[in-house]
Amino acid sequence: MYYVIDKPALLESIREEVSHVADEAYSEDGTALYDSVMVTLRDKHKLEGFIDDAVSAFVRREFDITKYSPETYTDEYGEAQLSGRMRLQFHVPDFDETMADAAKAELDRYIVMYACSSLFQQRRATVVPEYTNRTQSAMDKAVALLKYRKHPVTQW
Repeated sequence: MYYVIDKPALLESIREEVSHVADEAYSEDGTALYDSVMVTLRDKHKLEGFIDDAVSAFVRREFDITKYSPETYTDEYGEAQLSGRMRLQFHVPDFDETMADAAKAELDRYIVMYACSSLFQQRRATVVPEYTNRTQSAMDKAVALLKYRKHPVTQW
């Protein structure tokens, strides 16, 4: 199974998640903190770094089944070409392919929660414990889905 790291889509999901937290951010005197929490174009490289950190953390945890490599495609001449995107390749021979979409969605959620937690350490420390728990939960769920195996078919 492959998981392509779609940074533009992940960045949009991160922006949406941060927006929810920014909407609820107020100082002790009631001043809105939206502008100090919300992400801007200047944050793009920082967020991409957080995405890379999340992927690296996942690969370190699941090094026995996960490989980080460039995405390739076959051109019209039958030669392999690099697409410019990275992917995770999972070596799980008896993986139940019906779980692939759920596993990919959970990997997306894990990366988004990781990046948000990292950003909130700098901008909104009060929500970091919640996002750390959500990050860990998403990682655990993704691992469980990836390690879910097909049941053998028995014939009588």
